[in-house]
Amino acid sequence: MIKSKYFWLGTILLALAAMVLMDIPKHYMDWTREVHDRTIETVFNQYHLSEKEKGPVIQEILDSNKTLMANMYLKGFAGAAFIFLSIYFFVQYRKQGFTTFWKPFGVAAFLLACSIGLKAYSWYSFTGSDKIKLLAHSPMDTSLINIYNANFKGKVVYVDFWGTTCGPCLNEFRTFTKPLKAKYHDRQDLAYLYICGGHEMVWRQQLQKFDVAGMHLFLGEPAYSKLFSKSIRGSKDTLIAMPRYLIIDKHGKIVETDAPRPSDKDSISAKLDKYLAEK
Repeated sequence: MIKSKYFWLGTILLALAAMVLMDIPKHYMDWTREVHDRTIETVFNQYHLSEKEKGPVIQEILDSNKTLMANMYLKGFAGAAFIFLSIYFFVQYRKQGFTTFWKPFGVAAFLLACSIGLKAYSWYSFTGSDKIKLLAHSPMDTSLINIYNANFKGKVVYVDFWGTTCGPCLNEFRTFTKPLKAKYHDRQDLAYLYICGGHEMVWRQQLQKFDVAGMHLFLGEPAYSKLFSKSIRGSKDTLIAMPRYLIIDKHGKIVETDAPRPSDKDSISAKLDKYLAEK
């Protein structure tokens, strides 16, 4: 056991520095999607927003920019301060006359690895909630109809193929998905299935962040491409374009392979109303 307060203070601060600094790349990726990409979308009016509708969106972008920039600056400063103090305490520990190197190095490296692992685990640890159900990928998930029969029999299902780095996909979650669900909140015969490709860690974080209620399935690239192409009745060379929406009727038949987005409010409502009215 290393009996030096300087060593333990230095080691703990080094571990804290790693945990704090690991958040900065994540905040930067969030800034890219929530500020940079959304600003471009708003300037070019990709969602055909009226002047009145643009106001709240721009204010939301500005608020996100302020929050994310503050987080990056504060965590960068805190991380640098922790590292500086850690070095100071390690120097004080060395001045106490301890000559061994490998034992303190090994202990410090072990605690640093534990802190990094704990941080990474916190990113992967989300396993769903009452509203957000994560489906485990099974060998039976070779077609959308198999997934439907296992989880949604008798319901109309609005299917969303999306990706973790797809800006338009996230913008639908951020702005348009919840209003659509609110309109149909009392319909027990309507369900939502989200099939995602990309990075699993980011997928879990985004489900929490955007509070996307529904059934969720994450697939690796080969399985995602195969299911996407098969669902829209494409070939193996079908170009994957996200987001892509489909509708399955109450009989388990894919009736829309290019359904409107939630942002196309009138069109998607008309489609869903049509299939919900069927017996």
